[in-house]
Parts: sequence; structure tokens; C-alpha cells
Amino acid sequence: MAECVLVYITLEQSVELVKWASSSFNTCMFINYEQVNMTDRFGQVMIENLHRRQCNLAGVDFCKTLDTQKDRFLLNGWDQADALDMMDVYNSLPQADVQRIELLEFLDEKELLQQLLQHYCICWATKGGSPLVAVSLRVQVVATEP
Repeated sequence: MAECVLVYITLEQSVELVKWASSSFNTCMFINYEQVNMTDRFGQVMIENLHRRQCNLAGVDFCKTLDTQKDRFLLNGWDQADALDMMDVYNSLPQADVQRIELLEFLDEKELLQQLLQHYCICWATKGGSPLVAVSLRVQVVATEP
């Protein structure tokens, strides 16, 4: 499991890591949470702000789209990969819970939250084992969408 880690290492190092994991284990799963959709204006502003803080996103090329996120795994030894942006995940939460949470934390800039959630994703890849594991993750999320 990695949370905003791979984006900070070079593309080559990222590829080496996911190849190592897939070649080291017969059955495994990798869950990655990090930026996505970094080629639009919002993503470019995120990159510029981090760059001004001398924080280089060396692996940002894998963060262009959900497909580039998945390809990082599919092209490097993994059987299956899938990804969802966090807006899709947020929309799949039970609406009663969302309403309860939104009452606790007043949100006056819903558009900003939506933009932010569209620029982070969760990507998962599997190797070996039952192919139904990866499929069931997506089905569970999609099935709960309103």
C-alpha cells in the first residue's frame, strides 16, 4: 500500500518497485493512492505550488489519467489493475453518511472539494489469486453509487 509515494520517485524507480513486487510474490495486491488528472489547469497549479516549495513530483507522468495509473502496473507484471478517482469514491458512499458528515463540517466550497477529489485516485493491482478480487472491488464501489 502506498499513499502519495510513487509520485515522488522517478518513473524508473516506480517501475522497478512495481516490477519487484510482481516478480517477488505469486499472489499479491498493490493499492496506490495518489494524484491523477495532472494535465489540466488545476493539476498544473498543484504541480507549480509544490515546485515553488522545492517539492518535485518526479513520477508525475504516471499521474496523467486513470489509464496511466493502471498501465504502470499492467505493463510491469500485474494481471489486473483498476482505478477510481476520489470523486467517484465519494459519490459511492452511503448518502446518509455523507449528509451526516457534511452537517458536522460545513462545506461552503463544494466545487473546490470536487476539483480536489477529481485529482486524487485509488488504484489497485492484483497478481495471481482469484481475478474476482479485483472485479469485486469495483463492483462494490459502483453498486453503491446513487
